[in-house]
Amino acid sequence: MTLNALIYTTFIDPLLSGLRKAVVENISQHSEVIDIACGPGTLALEIAQRAGHVTGIDLNEGLISHASARAGKKGISNLCFEIRDASYLSCYSNSRFDFAVTSMAVHQFPEELAVRILTEMRRIAKAVIIADYNCPMPRGFSRSLAYGIESIAKDDHGRNFLNYMKRGGVAWFAAAAGLTIKSTAIRGNGVFVVAVCG
Repeated sequence: MTLNALIYTTFIDPLLSGLRKAVVENISQHSEVIDIACGPGTLALEIAQRAGHVTGIDLNEGLISHASARAGKKGISNLCFEIRDASYLSCYSNSRFDFAVTSMAVHQFPEELAVRILTEMRRIAKAVIIADYNCPMPRGFSRSLAYGIESIAKDDHGRNFLNYMKRGGVAWFAAAAGLTIKSTAIRGNGVFVVAVCG
């Protein structure tokens, strides 16, 4: 197990169980789903229990390897993981998927890249589900914890998070990618939002 996979599965995944549940609730039975920036595959594994087939993609080879191993150990056969750049998904045809989902990823990308990824998701899927930080977040411990976690993240992650919040979160990024939000669900004491877009 890589260090990234260990950090995700030990510390981050438990905090996001309610968020994953809210995403899965929006997935139709037997649908074709792609999980963008799937990380260690936790959400994709949960979606696979409901969907007909799930494709998980990420650029991190170690996380994809870990996700594939997890699926193999659980005997899940309607799921595959691929190393792919989410900003360029020409390998997938228009509206190939019923749903394209992304969880806790938009806030970590530079603005231009996030919009490009969401635009590609809109092209390849009939519906897009974005799960990320709610904006604005209500004041309190949960908000302080979220800001604290993001402030210690490596590289430009923290700066991208602050820009995401300044821009208005999911609503702004979805609109910039030409997506219309059809419904939202707030989770985690108001810290997270799940937006279903058309």
